[in-house]
Amino acid sequence: MKKDVPRTGDATSSNPTAAHDEEVAKVLQAIKQMAGLALEGTSGIDQRLKFLKVFISLSPPQYAGNLDEPLEGVEWLERIKQCFDVSDVPEDLKVGFATYCLIGAAHYWWEFVKRIRDVKSVTWAEFEELFLNMYFPETIRNAKNEEFIGLTQGNMTVAQYESKFLQLSQLAPRLVSTDEQRAAKFLMGLRPSIGAKVAVIQHDTYLKVRTAALLVERSFEMLAEQESFEGASSAGEKRPRKQYICHHCGEPGHIRPNCPEFQPPSPSYPY
Repeated sequence: MKKDVPRTGDATSSNPTAAHDEEVAKVLQAIKQMAGLALEGTSGIDQRLKFLKVFISLSPPQYAGNLDEPLEGVEWLERIKQCFDVSDVPEDLKVGFATYCLIGAAHYWWEFVKRIRDVKSVTWAEFEELFLNMYFPETIRNAKNEEFIGLTQGNMTVAQYESKFLQLSQLAPRLVSTDEQRAAKFLMGLRPSIGAKVAVIQHDTYLKVRTAALLVERSFEMLAEQESFEGASSAGEKRPRKQYICHHCGEPGHIRPNCPEFQPPSPSYPY
């Protein structure tokens, strides 16, 4: 019967060289794996530093956790998200970058959170929820919702009304989740004299409603200026005549609608 001949590289007591080569191969493979992990770690650190450098260059605001001014926290969070969008910060780095900007009481709040839970696994969505529950609690959110629901132009100009409208709508996004809802709510809150004229033409976007309201308001202003000027002129010498200054050229003696340099714009609506 023919005896089997050991193959080259088989680990046998009669072939110590093969056993040694196998051990060397295992060591080399382990070193290769460790080197790969080290390179991956370096790459991760470099990536983090790259994004952090861009993020800091945008001058992200700090937040000290002022509970007396809850809107400050909301505005800080929105600004931080703007910085994220511009610098394309990955999801897994957002929490660390945002908490880097917390100072004072807000920093101590986050340190407390770190002691009671594993923040390494906290997602950005979870951080937003934690932050808003602390600095913009549900009671205040509900109050802002009610304020937005009852918002009307009143004695404000259209521009002032719009500024308040945009601020409160940001705090109550579910109430105007579509552009049509935003347009309808804005129209509903306009002063009746303005809203009635805007509503004559169907406007299906917020931008159209807002532009129409500004045009109507300006037409009222021009009419009031004209009537005031004519009233002063008809009084003759019975009372001192009011000196009018043109808002277009800055010269006295006339108002903008009568200014020779003023070309009134044709009413137009954006599409």
